[in-house]
Amino acid sequence: MSMLRRPLPIFVQLLAGIFVIAVLVIALTNIFNYRLASQMVLNRSAGYTQESVEQLSAKIDVLLRQYDQFSQMMAFDQRVQQALTGTSGIPAATDAIGLNRYMAEKVRYIANDMLIHLFDLKGNAYASNESLQLFWRNYDELGSVTWFGKIDRLDGRMLWVYGPAWRDGEIPAIIGARKLKDQLDLQVIGDQFVVFPVEKINRIIGETGQRIERKVQVMDSSGNIVYSTEHREIGTAADQGLFAKFGGNAQPFFEWTTREEHERMYVTYATSSYSGWTTIAYFKREAVYGDAVQIWINALLTIAVGIVVALILVAYFTWSLTKPIRHLAGGMNSIGRERILPIKKRFASREISFLYDNYNRMVNQLEEVIERLSEQQISEQRAQLVALKAQFRPHFLYNSLNLIYWTIEDKRYDAAQEMTLALSDLLRYSIHPSSELVTLREDLAQLERYLLLQRSRYGEKFSVDVEIEPGLEEQRVIRLVLQPLVENAFHHGLEKKAGGDWYIRVNLYSSDDKLVCSVEDNGEGMDEAASRALEAQIHAEHLLEEKGGGIGLTNLHKQIRAYFGLPYGLTLSQSPLGGLRVVLTLPLHAAGHNALPKEGGDGAA
Repeated sequence: MSMLRRPLPIFVQLLAGIFVIAVLVIALTNIFNYRLASQMVLNRSAGYTQESVEQLSAKIDVLLRQYDQFSQMMAFDQRVQQALTGTSGIPAATDAIGLNRYMAEKVRYIANDMLIHLFDLKGNAYASNESLQLFWRNYDELGSVTWFGKIDRLDGRMLWVYGPAWRDGEIPAIIGARKLKDQLDLQVIGDQFVVFPVEKINRIIGETGQRIERKVQVMDSSGNIVYSTEHREIGTAADQGLFAKFGGNAQPFFEWTTREEHERMYVTYATSSYSGWTTIAYFKREAVYGDAVQIWINALLTIAVGIVVALILVAYFTWSLTKPIRHLAGGMNSIGRERILPIKKRFASREISFLYDNYNRMVNQLEEVIERLSEQQISEQRAQLVALKAQFRPHFLYNSLNLIYWTIEDKRYDAAQEMTLALSDLLRYSIHPSSELVTLREDLAQLERYLLLQRSRYGEKFSVDVEIEPGLEEQRVIRLVLQPLVENAFHHGLEKKAGGDWYIRVNLYSSDDKLVCSVEDNGEGMDEAASRALEAQIHAEHLLEEKGGGIGLTNLHKQIRAYFGLPYGLTLSQSPLGGLRVVLTLPLHAAGHNALPKEGGDGAA
């Protein structure tokens, strides 16, 4: 069964309650403000980033439209039309060389790193640039390209896709493809391809103001990554889940887990109605909440300062509020320990003043009653001690004289003389008229005198070990506290043992503000039921003399209870040595605990 917890003082309860309320209010307010500020920062960042992505998508469209417009001019150029329709009157081989030079001159005014590549219906190829070439060298190779079939459905409009190009090796490039038509009858006369390196987009990305740290991707209508700030991603297939989300009319700003890093990021995008390309910006939560983190740090500082201020104010007002109650509790607690005095104070609280008035009336009524009862109680306790000592000392004297008698009977006269002197010192110590309390050192010296008497009788048949915790020698105990315990071990334990060496162990130590005196022997002992019955008899109100057990332990127990009260006294148990273990407990620093007034005629007791 668990022990009941000690109730908390009102001061602690009020302090904890009000402090918790104050901290909760401050913390919840700051957390709410932080969440609101974070959402505002997120919305603002989303707006800025969405605007930036739309600007970037528009600039890319401007670049593609420029190439588209120039390619249309080339497609409807009379020289190009004649070459592709075969109406120029010039042999195809000669016409191809001339057309290549003609297109190179035209392209030079637009961009040196752009390629215009043409195929007529017979598969003849024409190119404006020799350093930058289409990756597919002939018309038949284009048939295996996945996006090539789409240009038939665009009716002459440009299809923009990612694709490889050749310039001293394979490079990532942007390809625009369309069907060429005769400007007279609008019949298809060939295919036109516009090629330029992906590097062109780098300048556009760099010119777009980036308000937060982010990763940028440009995805074509087939789901291939045309451009990425992480160059290793260029030319790879985009995350199909993300690509499908764009096709499903997703919100312009949402959270997404990246495929490779498995990292939660925010995504915003813009899809071009001209090219079908999607420009995407990824940015981390840390980038979004950079300002919010500073807000949170300020909020934490505010919470910390608020907690300190709240603690100081709450402690002050709680202390002031509970001060009258503490005074009253202190006055109530002094009842029975010191003189009770009325509390003469004035208080602003009507309830507290009424409580103090009732307390002062009670004090006045109790004062006289306590004085009468305390005087009566001291007289009763003094009489009880006198009676107990009168029983105890004759018992001790009888045992000692009996021992001297048997020594003389054995004709050991020198030993009898020594024992008589020892008994004289024992009696002098026992009836000394000074205080009932002596030091443990003095009582140990008395025990040595008693053991001297016992050695005179039993010789080397027994041994005694005394262990004392350092620092306990000057502890105050009642007179003759150890001898009765050892005497009981001899009389009821060792003397009834059939044979073998007798052994007594005395252990003196402190535990839980108590002085513990343990005496155990290897004598005959008794079982657990018998030791419990004997302990119950010792704790009973009557003495054990009628039951033949002697009055030594009972008398000692009652003397301790009369002097110190509960919970001090004797307990019995079985000893690991084989005999009985008697444990006596006394308060530490006994002179300051419930010491009775010294009786006038202690020597005659």
